This record gives sequence, C-alpha cells and structure tokens, in this order.
Amino acid sequence: MKDEHLQMLSRLIQLSFVVIIAVELALGRFEWIASAVISLFITFVPNLIKRRISIALPPELTFVIFLALFLHTMGGSLGLYTSTSWWDHLTHSFSAFLVASLGFIGVVIIDKYADSIYLPPRFLSFFIFMLTIAFGVIWEISEFASDQLRGSTMQYSLDDTMVDLMFDIGGGLAVAVMGPFYLLGTSKERFLQEMNIDEAISEIRSKI
Repeated sequence: MKDEHLQMLSRLIQLSFVVIIAVELALGRFEWIASAVISLFITFVPNLIKRRISIALPPELTFVIFLALFLHTMGGSLGLYTSTSWWDHLTHSFSAFLVASLGFIGVVIIDKYADSIYLPPRFLSFFIFMLTIAFGVIWEISEFASDQLRGSTMQYSLDDTMVDLMFDIGGGLAVAVMGPFYLLGTSKERFLQEMNIDEAISEIRSKI
C-alpha cells in the first residue's frame, strides 16, 4: 500500500476518534471518552517526534499504531469486547505486533550506535520475542488489578487470559521471524537512514 493511502487512512482514524468522543458525550457515556482522547493525542506523537528530534517512523508502523488504538477504542465504545468473543484477541495481536516492531527498531538502533553493546542476529529475534511476552504479561496483570480495584470484567476467565497470551506470542513471533529476514534485504544503515536516525542522534548529542 502506498504511503499516501496509509496517510489518508490514518487521518480517517483520527477523525473517527473525534466522532467517538462526540457520540459518547452526546449519549452521556464517559467510560471510553478518556481512552478516545488519549488515543487521539497519541496519533499526533509520531509527527511531534519528527518535528522535535527528526525521527520519521515508517508509515506502515505509524498506521499500525493508529489501527491498534482505533480497534481498542472502538471495541470499548461499541461493546465489542463483550459481544464479540474474538475482538479482545484481535486487539492483543495488533498490540503485540506493535510492541515487537518498536522493540525491533529500538534494538537495531542500540546495536548500531551503542559501541559497548553487541547484539548477535540470533539474540535480536530472542529479545523481541521475550519483550513482547513480557508486555503481554504486564498487560494481563494490569487487567487483573483493574478488575480487583474497580470491579471491572477485563479478565473474563483463565482461558481468556491464556488465549490472549498466545495471541501475544503469535504477534511477537511474527516480528521476531520477519525482522531479521527484512534486514537481509537491506542494511541496518539504510533502514536507519530512512528514519533519519543519524540526524536525530547527532541532534540529541549536540544538546547533551
């Protein structure tokens, strides 16, 4: 998909957050307004990062961020988490893929610019995989804490929690496998150059 199409879809998702906020306000349902507002704010973060420190996230990754936020907020607003059994697993898959992708970028940056740290290619996949699992576990703990403190029902059952974690593992495994293969088709230098990492690192170092 072309970058222009991804940008257009991203703008539509931003507009959808505004619509969700307006509808929730009109209906007097405030539970998911905060989520929609926070999600809308997060959609502007990639542009803020680009303006402040010159890092340009890949359009595909930016779109995945937008889509993960949209699926989560829409699922809560429309009650899909309770009415559609697979919706929670879908959002977990997207979130896991997103966390793994950000972890992949972070590891490549560390491997390139941290002279004292060497990350073998095999460790790259292992780290991404374990990072995603850790995020999934922390997320499930936060859901458990919410249920205990607020009386919510974010964790429906032990089976639901285990299936969520399996989808997290699937998302992390996908990036852990695809990431190194992606680097085989391009160099780390070119991958980072496309995101203007060199310029961003130089700018950050000049301010320290």
